[in-house]
Amino acid sequence: MIVSDLHLGFEVEWFGRGFRVYDPTWSIDIIKSLKRVILETNPTHLIICGDLEHHYSIKKKKNGKKSIVEIPPEMSKSIFRCIKTDLLSINNLEIVIISGEHDISLLEELDHDCLILPSSGIGLFDNQLGVFHGDNFPFKEIVFSSDIILGHVHPVIELRDELQVKHQFPVFVNLELLREDIFSLFNFPFDFEEIGMVDLVTIKILPAYNPHLPGYLLNKLDGGKKLHKPFPAIRKILRHPNVQVQLTDGIDLGLLSDIVETLSIEEKRKTHHRL
Repeated sequence: MIVSDLHLGFEVEWFGRGFRVYDPTWSIDIIKSLKRVILETNPTHLIICGDLEHHYSIKKKKNGKKSIVEIPPEMSKSIFRCIKTDLLSINNLEIVIISGEHDISLLEELDHDCLILPSSGIGLFDNQLGVFHGDNFPFKEIVFSSDIILGHVHPVIELRDELQVKHQFPVFVNLELLREDIFSLFNFPFDFEEIGMVDLVTIKILPAYNPHLPGYLLNKLDGGKKLHKPFPAIRKILRHPNVQVQLTDGIDLGLLSDIVETLSIEEKRKTHHRL
Protein backbone atom coordinates (compact mmCIF):
# COMPACT_ATOMS: atom_id res chain seq x y z
CA MET A 1 0.00 0.00 0.00
CA ILE A 2 1.47 3.33 -1.09
CA VAL A 3 0.26 6.75 0.06
CA SER A 4 1.76 10.21 0.08
CA ASP A 5 1.52 13.56 1.83
CA LEU A 6 -0.35 12.89 5.06
CA HIS A 7 0.97 16.15 6.57
CA LEU A 8 0.08 15.07 10.10
CA GLY A 9 -0.03 18.09 12.37
CA PHE A 10 -1.16 20.37 9.56
CA GLU A 11 -3.42 22.01 12.13
CA VAL A 12 -0.32 24.02 13.02
CA GLU A 13 -1.02 26.23 9.99
CA TRP A 14 -3.79 27.84 12.01
CA PHE A 15 -1.10 29.24 14.30
CA GLY A 16 -0.06 31.59 11.52
CA ARG A 17 -3.64 32.83 11.29
CA GLY A 18 -4.05 33.73 14.94
CA PHE A 19 -5.64 30.51 16.22
CA ARG A 20 -4.23 28.10 18.79
CA VAL A 21 -5.15 24.55 17.87
CA TYR A 22 -3.48 22.05 20.19
CA ASP A 23 -5.73 19.05 19.52
CA PRO A 24 -4.77 17.31 16.23
CA THR A 25 -8.24 15.86 15.70
CA TRP A 26 -8.10 15.85 11.90
CA SER A 27 -4.62 14.33 11.84
CA ILE A 28 -5.69 11.52 14.14
CA ASP A 29 -8.74 10.87 11.94
CA ILE A 30 -6.38 10.49 8.96
CA ILE A 31 -4.28 7.92 10.83
CA LYS A 32 -7.37 5.95 11.83
CA SER A 33 -8.75 6.02 8.26
CA LEU A 34 -5.39 4.70 7.04
CA LYS A 35 -5.57 1.90 9.60
CA ARG A 36 -9.06 0.93 8.38
CA VAL A 37 -7.85 0.63 4.79
CA ILE A 38 -4.82 -1.41 5.86
CA LEU A 39 -6.98 -3.86 7.81
CA GLU A 40 -9.32 -4.18 4.84
CA THR A 41 -6.59 -4.80 2.25
CA ASN A 42 -3.99 -6.55 4.42
CA PRO A 43 -0.83 -5.32 2.64
CA THR A 44 2.65 -6.57 3.55
CA HIS A 45 4.14 -3.05 3.30
CA LEU A 46 2.97 0.49 3.93
CA ILE A 47 5.04 2.97 1.93
CA ILE A 48 4.65 6.69 2.64
CA CYS A 49 6.12 8.79 -0.18
CA GLY A 50 7.12 11.80 1.90
CA ASP A 51 5.61 14.52 4.09
CA LEU A 52 4.32 12.30 6.86
CA GLU A 53 4.30 15.38 9.08
CA HIS A 54 3.89 19.10 8.50
CA HIS A 55 5.55 22.35 9.28
CA TYR A 56 4.51 25.83 8.27
CA SER A 57 6.80 28.63 7.08
CA ILE A 58 5.61 32.18 7.66
CA LYS A 59 7.18 35.37 6.37
CA LYS A 60 7.56 38.11 8.94
CA LYS A 61 6.37 41.53 7.83
CA LYS A 62 9.14 43.51 9.50
CA ASN A 63 12.25 41.91 8.04
CA GLY A 64 10.76 39.72 5.33
CA LYS A 65 12.52 36.62 6.66
CA LYS A 66 10.79 33.28 6.90
CA SER A 67 10.46 31.41 10.15
CA ILE A 68 9.31 27.83 10.63
CA VAL A 69 6.31 27.07 12.82
CA GLU A 70 6.82 23.51 14.02
CA ILE A 71 4.27 21.14 15.48
CA PRO A 72 3.91 21.89 19.23
CA PRO A 73 5.35 19.12 21.45
CA GLU A 74 1.98 18.17 22.94
CA MET A 75 0.45 17.88 19.47
CA SER A 76 3.41 15.86 18.20
CA LYS A 77 3.13 13.46 21.16
CA SER A 78 -0.57 12.88 20.48
CA ILE A 79 0.15 12.09 16.83
CA PHE A 80 3.02 9.76 17.68
CA ARG A 81 0.89 7.88 20.23
CA CYS A 82 -1.82 7.40 17.62
CA ILE A 83 0.71 6.14 15.05
CA LYS A 84 2.13 3.72 17.59
CA THR A 85 -1.29 2.46 18.66
CA ASP A 86 -2.99 2.26 15.26
CA LEU A 87 -0.21 1.59 12.73
CA LEU A 88 2.89 0.19 14.42
CA SER A 89 0.76 -2.36 16.26
CA ILE A 90 -0.49 -3.99 13.04
CA ASN A 91 1.06 -7.45 12.74
CA ASN A 92 3.25 -8.35 9.75
CA LEU A 93 3.22 -4.82 8.35
CA GLU A 94 6.53 -3.27 7.32
CA ILE A 95 6.45 0.54 7.16
CA VAL A 96 8.75 2.46 4.81
CA ILE A 97 8.81 6.27 5.00
CA ILE A 98 10.40 8.54 2.39
CA SER A 99 11.45 11.88 3.87
CA GLY A 100 9.80 15.01 2.52
CA GLU A 101 10.56 18.70 2.85
CA HIS A 102 7.91 19.03 5.58
CA ASP A 103 9.35 16.27 7.76
CA ILE A 104 11.30 17.66 10.73
CA SER A 105 10.97 15.81 14.03
CA LEU A 106 8.40 13.01 13.85
CA LEU A 107 10.67 10.74 11.79
CA GLU A 108 13.21 10.74 14.60
CA GLU A 109 10.60 9.16 16.88
CA LEU A 110 9.85 6.48 14.29
CA ASP A 111 13.43 5.67 13.35
CA HIS A 112 13.54 2.44 15.39
CA ASP A 113 10.20 1.12 14.13
CA CYS A 114 10.21 2.09 10.44
CA LEU A 115 12.63 2.21 7.55
CA ILE A 116 13.35 5.93 7.05
CA LEU A 117 14.80 6.95 3.68
CA PRO A 118 15.94 10.23 2.11
CA SER A 119 13.66 12.10 -0.29
CA SER A 120 15.65 10.77 -3.27
CA GLY A 121 13.99 7.44 -2.52
CA ILE A 122 14.89 3.80 -3.03
CA GLY A 123 14.22 0.80 -5.22
CA LEU A 124 12.06 -1.84 -3.54
CA PHE A 125 11.30 -5.47 -4.39
CA ASP A 126 14.51 -5.97 -6.41
CA ASN A 127 14.10 -2.45 -7.82
CA GLN A 128 10.82 -3.36 -9.53
CA LEU A 129 9.32 -0.37 -7.71
CA GLY A 130 11.11 2.98 -7.48
CA VAL A 131 9.69 5.48 -4.98
CA PHE A 132 10.79 9.02 -4.13
CA HIS A 133 9.09 12.12 -2.77
CA GLY A 134 9.43 14.55 -5.69
CA ASP A 135 10.97 17.68 -4.15
CA ASN A 136 14.42 16.48 -5.30
CA PHE A 137 15.61 14.30 -8.15
CA PRO A 138 15.41 10.54 -7.45
CA PHE A 139 18.15 7.98 -6.93
CA LYS A 140 19.96 7.16 -10.14
CA GLU A 141 19.09 3.45 -10.30
CA ILE A 142 15.42 4.39 -10.64
CA VAL A 143 15.95 4.20 -14.41
CA PHE A 144 15.84 0.40 -14.02
CA SER A 145 12.55 0.32 -12.05
CA SER A 146 9.43 -0.99 -13.76
CA ASP A 147 7.10 1.30 -11.82
CA ILE A 148 7.94 4.75 -10.46
CA ILE A 149 5.75 6.39 -7.82
CA LEU A 150 6.07 9.80 -6.16
CA GLY A 151 4.01 12.46 -4.41
CA HIS A 152 4.79 16.04 -3.35
CA VAL A 153 2.57 17.88 -5.84
CA HIS A 154 -0.91 17.20 -4.38
CA PRO A 155 -2.28 17.15 -7.97
CA VAL A 156 -5.82 18.40 -8.53
CA ILE A 157 -7.77 19.50 -11.58
CA GLU A 158 -10.53 22.05 -11.90
CA LEU A 159 -13.73 21.30 -13.81
CA ARG A 160 -16.86 23.36 -14.33
CA ASP A 161 -20.44 22.16 -14.21
CA GLU A 162 -23.29 23.36 -16.42
CA LEU A 163 -23.72 26.44 -14.19
CA GLN A 164 -20.01 27.26 -14.64
CA VAL A 165 -19.36 26.58 -10.96
CA LYS A 166 -15.76 25.48 -10.42
CA HIS A 167 -15.00 22.18 -8.66
CA GLN A 168 -11.58 20.81 -7.76
CA PHE A 169 -10.81 17.09 -7.70
CA PRO A 170 -7.68 15.27 -6.50
CA VAL A 171 -6.24 13.10 -9.25
CA PHE A 172 -3.62 10.50 -10.05
CA VAL A 173 -1.14 11.57 -12.72
CA ASN A 174 -0.12 8.70 -15.00
CA LEU A 175 2.57 8.52 -17.66
CA GLU A 176 3.97 5.58 -19.63
CA LEU A 177 7.40 5.99 -21.20
CA LEU A 178 10.09 3.97 -22.91
CA ARG A 179 12.74 3.11 -20.37
CA GLU A 180 15.45 4.92 -22.33
CA ASP A 181 13.44 8.16 -22.01
CA ILE A 182 13.72 8.03 -18.21
CA PHE A 183 17.36 9.13 -18.46
CA SER A 184 16.50 12.48 -20.04
CA LEU A 185 13.38 12.86 -17.91
CA PHE A 186 15.47 13.11 -14.74
CA ASN A 187 18.55 14.66 -16.40
CA PHE A 188 20.64 11.52 -15.90
CA PRO A 189 23.60 10.97 -18.27
CA PHE A 190 23.60 7.92 -20.53
CA ASP A 191 26.44 6.15 -18.73
CA PHE A 192 24.78 2.77 -18.24
CA GLU A 193 25.34 -0.23 -20.48
CA GLU A 194 21.61 -0.85 -20.91
CA ILE A 195 21.14 1.94 -23.46
CA GLY A 196 18.49 1.20 -26.04
CA MET A 197 16.10 -0.56 -23.69
CA VAL A 198 12.64 -0.57 -25.25
CA ASP A 199 10.41 -1.84 -22.44
CA LEU A 200 7.86 0.52 -20.93
CA VAL A 201 7.98 2.20 -17.54
CA THR A 202 4.92 3.56 -15.73
CA ILE A 203 5.13 6.73 -13.63
CA LYS A 204 2.42 7.69 -11.17
CA ILE A 205 2.10 10.85 -9.07
CA LEU A 206 -0.15 10.28 -6.08
CA PRO A 207 -2.70 12.77 -4.77
CA ALA A 208 -2.34 13.84 -1.15
CA TYR A 209 -3.83 11.29 1.24
CA ASN A 210 -4.83 14.18 3.51
CA PRO A 211 -8.15 15.46 2.06
CA HIS A 212 -7.92 18.83 3.83
CA LEU A 213 -4.84 20.05 1.97
CA PRO A 214 -4.79 22.50 -0.93
CA GLY A 215 -3.59 21.03 -4.21
CA TYR A 216 -1.53 22.09 -7.19
CA LEU A 217 -3.96 22.89 -9.99
CA LEU A 218 -2.63 21.05 -13.02
CA ASN A 219 -4.83 22.72 -15.61
CA LYS A 220 -4.50 26.27 -14.31
CA LEU A 221 -3.55 28.66 -17.09
CA ASP A 222 -0.82 30.63 -15.39
CA GLY A 223 1.21 31.55 -18.38
CA GLY A 224 3.59 29.38 -20.36
CA LYS A 225 6.99 29.16 -18.68
CA LYS A 226 5.55 29.63 -15.20
CA LEU A 227 3.53 26.42 -15.54
CA HIS A 228 4.85 23.80 -13.06
CA LYS A 229 7.83 26.03 -12.20
CA PRO A 230 7.82 25.15 -8.46
CA PHE A 231 8.51 21.47 -9.19
CA PRO A 232 11.77 21.09 -11.17
CA ALA A 233 12.15 17.38 -10.41
CA ILE A 234 8.79 16.52 -12.00
CA ARG A 235 8.25 19.42 -14.40
CA LYS A 236 8.93 17.26 -17.44
CA ILE A 237 6.38 14.71 -16.28
CA LEU A 238 3.63 17.29 -15.96
CA ARG A 239 4.50 18.86 -19.31
CA HIS A 240 4.70 15.58 -21.23
CA PRO A 241 2.06 15.41 -24.02
CA ASN A 242 1.08 11.85 -23.06
CA VAL A 243 0.45 12.46 -19.35
CA GLN A 244 -3.02 11.35 -18.24
CA VAL A 245 -5.16 12.08 -15.19
CA GLN A 246 -7.50 9.84 -13.26
CA LEU A 247 -9.92 10.63 -10.45
CA THR A 248 -9.43 8.83 -7.15
CA ASP A 249 -12.57 6.77 -7.76
CA GLY A 250 -11.05 5.34 -10.94
CA ILE A 251 -12.72 7.53 -13.56
CA ASP A 252 -10.26 8.13 -16.40
CA LEU A 253 -10.22 11.74 -17.62
CA GLY A 254 -7.78 11.14 -20.45
CA LEU A 255 -4.94 13.41 -21.49
CA LEU A 256 -4.16 16.40 -19.30
CA SER A 257 -3.33 18.40 -22.42
CA ASP A 258 -6.91 17.96 -23.67
CA ILE A 259 -8.32 19.34 -20.42
CA VAL A 260 -5.97 22.33 -20.51
CA GLU A 261 -6.76 22.96 -24.18
CA THR A 262 -10.52 22.86 -23.53
CA LEU A 263 -10.24 25.38 -20.70
CA SER A 264 -7.91 27.51 -22.79
CA ILE A 265 -10.51 27.91 -25.54
CA GLU A 266 -13.19 28.71 -22.98
CA GLU A 267 -11.01 31.29 -21.19
CA LYS A 268 -10.13 32.95 -24.50
CA ARG A 269 -13.81 33.17 -25.38
CA LYS A 270 -14.63 34.79 -22.03
CA THR A 271 -11.71 37.21 -22.33
CA HIS A 272 -12.84 38.25 -25.83
CA HIS A 273 -16.40 38.74 -24.56
CA ARG A 274 -15.19 41.03 -21.72
CA LEU A 275 -13.14 43.09 -24.13
